[in-house]
Amino acid sequence: MVTVSGNNIYMTRGDTATLNLTITNEDGSIYTPSDTDVILFTVKKSTLDQDVVLQKRALDGKITIKATETASLPYGTYYYDVQLTRDDGFVCTVITPKTLKLCEEVTF
Repeated sequence: MVTVSGNNIYMTRGDTATLNLTITNEDGSIYTPSDTDVILFTVKKSTLDQDVVLQKRALDGKITIKATETASLPYGTYYYDVQLTRDDGFVCTVITPKTLKLCEEVTF
């Protein structure tokens, strides 16, 4: 199960999740990433932690989390953001810190 509400993500630990990402420009138009853009989804236990729990690169407007990547993580609340870096040095956090809640499961 994966649910997104207000950019907060709720997912069952050990499930596969594909998250669709749409980036908009300041004028409301859709931003089309170039092949050289790097869009990173980064998860940490807290926004103050240096240690990264999970980091994924968005490909074709999607962030895919494999079941094995969360299967051994403790249940609970984590924090993530999404950052766009262009090859010209422009950096923008397109999703500021939000929560990722790993929910309990019975079958594992």
